[in-house]
Amino acid sequence: MKIIAHRGLGQAFIDPDSPPENTLPSFAAAWELGAVACELDVQVTSDDKAIVIHDQTTERTTNANWIVAQHTAAELQSLDAGRWKAARWSGTCLPLLSEVIDELPDGRQLYVELKDGPQVVPAAMRAVRDARKSPEQIIFKSFDIDTIAAMKVEMPSYSCFLLVAFQGDVAQGRWNMVYDEGPNFRPVVQPYVEEDVLALLRCYSLDGIDTSFVMPPSLVRLMRDARLELVTWTINDPLVARDLMAMGVEVITTDVPALLTRALT
Repeated sequence: MKIIAHRGLGQAFIDPDSPPENTLPSFAAAWELGAVACELDVQVTSDDKAIVIHDQTTERTTNANWIVAQHTAAELQSLDAGRWKAARWSGTCLPLLSEVIDELPDGRQLYVELKDGPQVVPAAMRAVRDARKSPEQIIFKSFDIDTIAAMKVEMPSYSCFLLVAFQGDVAQGRWNMVYDEGPNFRPVVQPYVEEDVLALLRCYSLDGIDTSFVMPPSLVRLMRDARLELVTWTINDPLVARDLMAMGVEVITTDVPALLTRALT
């Protein structure tokens, strides 16, 4: 089982003692734990830089309430992105994607979630190309089909995954797959039909999907037989992780990588 550390470490409601999420200390802590991979989120700044933050605003994880896209990278990096977690993290900055990649150890991976629309692609692409990391170390993903398709066109040698959520449609007796499309992130809800899932991924030359762990049981076999990759999110319960392992899932994302590593070994 490959375990991906979600936003490094540091979501407050999960682990109050770890560094603040999506910061350099959070990724350093995950690497020190022995994490094989970390996941992070990027937004684009007003001066076209890829900055690491989950939300479109800074209110939840900094000392200001700004819209990320309306400020420069320098302005955003002047904020305190650590004090919300604990006094000892005061002064921690929001990192640029390039800064996180610079600290990426050899043999480890980053799963980069593109939170903006296609406008984030050039900034993220530059950060990766300037760092000269191999395609094996950087994986891109997005809920927006247009964004991840644009990244695959620009960087075809890098793995690109569509993020999806599955919902049980009891009334229709089926599963629905949910993702976004278009500049306004219009939700797409389509019935889970195996051939349609494969057709969608192949239409855009995507390498796999990153899915909610609540999913159709046949999905694992479908992806394996098609030689496509499957990642699941976000699993913090060891019992759920063991169930997924028994289903054949090989990659999971978690807020508690140390706990799941102990439970699954």
